[in-house]
Amino acid sequence: MADLGQLIYNWAFAIYDAARDSNKLNDITNEAADIVRALKVNKEYLNVLNSYDIENKVKYEFIDQAFGSYNPLIVNAIKLASKQHTVKYITMILNKFVELSNEKLNIKYGTIFTTSPISSQEIKKFEDKLSSDLHAEVHLVNQIMPDLIAGVRIKVEDYLIDNSIEGQLNKIKKSIN
Repeated sequence: MADLGQLIYNWAFAIYDAARDSNKLNDITNEAADIVRALKVNKEYLNVLNSYDIENKVKYEFIDQAFGSYNPLIVNAIKLASKQHTVKYITMILNKFVELSNEKLNIKYGTIFTTSPISSQEIKKFEDKLSSDLHAEVHLVNQIMPDLIAGVRIKVEDYLIDNSIEGQLNKIKKSIN
């Protein structure tokens, strides 16, 4: 079998290429992310789909029952992966597809670290500001970081904003040295 990374990339790119041509890239990307979340919760499902003891026809029925309401492109990719016994990698394949799609759609994901939860309105303000600064659509999730000494820390890919007390102290420390 080919290198695993190459296999995942090839499958992801094939899905991406077909989705891009269908002009529904954003919708298909969102559906792929939903499927990944569902599969992470139901890990045994992939073992069933990867089984050599179950006929493909039965597997396809399982796939249709679970994901029949999703775009046929994604459903058929899962069926083909099941048939070729690469379905055990489908979450990695779909994650890579989402990554490729987000790059094309100019969507970036990040984390806003705080000492306590913040409201969705506050997160939205940070997203709007970062979207403007980074010239991309930014989506943030709030992660609690109890050892943060006041302020916020935001990480979007390689972009880091550290407006915490610790971050300010580190800046002062670097300027002194």
